Amino acid sequence: MVIRRIREHVAGHNWFAVAIDLAIVVLGVIIATQVNNWNQARIETGQSRSYRERLIGELDFNARQYRHQISYYRQVRGHGLAALAALDGTKTLPARDFLVATYQFTQVDTGPPKSYIYDEMVSAGMVDRLGDHRIEETASDYYLTIAANYQVHNGVFPYRNLIREVMPYPLQDMIRRQCGDVFVYYRRRIVGVRLPEACDIAIDPAKAESAAQSIRAAPRLKLELTRYVAATDEKLALLDLSLQMTEDLQRELIEAARHD
Repeated sequence: MVIRRIREHVAGHNWFAVAIDLAIVVLGVIIATQVNNWNQARIETGQSRSYRERLIGELDFNARQYRHQISYYRQVRGHGLAALAALDGTKTLPARDFLVATYQFTQVDTGPPKSYIYDEMVSAGMVDRLGDHRIEETASDYYLTIAANYQVHNGVFPYRNLIREVMPYPLQDMIRRQCGDVFVYYRRRIVGVRLPEACDIAIDPAKAESAAQSIRAAPRLKLELTRYVAATDEKLALLDLSLQMTEDLQRELIEAARHD
């Protein structure tokens, strides 16, 4: 329609009308471009807010998981210290309790921290929408650090294999079934595991004593047990650090959302 009018005005040498027609065309293009840009910005703003809200939720899950793991490894460490004290002779443990302590100290929670939302943001090129440059760096450092921490946290030490090789399997099976890990759920998702506070299982005293003696006689038992106690301390320190970083990043994102 506009093109036809321009042709008619050109044919009639009505240059003023041609100028008006061209101005209308240019203005229309500018308005359409601005509307498209505004709409695109609105969509990206909505995506940014959605990603940030989901990331805050994912960080909340990670924080809950870290709290469960810290509680779990404190329990596990207690079993390790009890077994070590029994080997040192600084604490007397009945054979059954010694077996429980040595086995429970082999228990692990290998649940990894979640990074799906952040990885999705990286793939979509949306990381710069988290907030200012400092928040971007904080988020990048956080995910790099927790990934490195998890590699250490998830390491397997000889003590675990040693106990599970030396302890008779029926006893392992009994302890695992009656006193093993119990899943902990948050919003229908597994957020961690826990151990029972006490493990009052019935083991034949003669079998318990025989198994305890076999474990005590295992080569390098005390050395590997000592090393794993120290490794558990390292795990707890890294879990504490990961929890602190998770809570810090979550607070920064919540604060950024308030000023969005």
